Amino acid sequence: MRVLVVYATHYGATKGIGEKIAQTLEHADLDVVLRSADEDFTGLAAEGFDAFVIGSAIHAGGWIGSGVDFVRHNVDVLATRPTWLFSSGPVGDKSVGQPQEDPRQIAEFRRSLDVKDHVVFGGAFDPATADLSRANWLERQFVTHVMPAGDYRNWEQITAWSKAIAEVLSAVPVA
Repeated sequence: MRVLVVYATHYGATKGIGEKIAQTLEHADLDVVLRSADEDFTGLAAEGFDAFVIGSAIHAGGWIGSGVDFVRHNVDVLATRPTWLFSSGPVGDKSVGQPQEDPRQIAEFRRSLDVKDHVVFGGAFDPATADLSRANWLERQFVTHVMPAGDYRNWEQITAWSKAIAEVLSAVPVA
């Protein structure tokens, strides 16, 4: 079973989640490829993936551009394989413990893909290490004055979700 794990990250937290998911799937003896959504995916259909796990950071209530673009540009291939989606975003003690709404693109993705599950994981933000080179003035003001700093990723939750994916994929015969 060959699985492509794709992440779209802004400050690096979503990459870390993608790495943990890939590691967990590999421990279940699945053939896993981990890639950034910023990479060139020309010829994705020819790569012969049996399943996909795709995630993105959430900004302003939606996935960031590279994650949305990956799904939309590869919808024909993704629609023929089981796909799991994850989002990374809430930070701060007040936000992380609360139920999270799906990012605005998830409903669209559910209509066009075989989405097995979508989950929102807590994110992380460290202003000392964040690359703000792509941020506009307003975003820089928000992340330096309003956004809570800290790592709110729940590694046990991420691992459990990944193990559940591995169980499903390990029970499915390779096409």
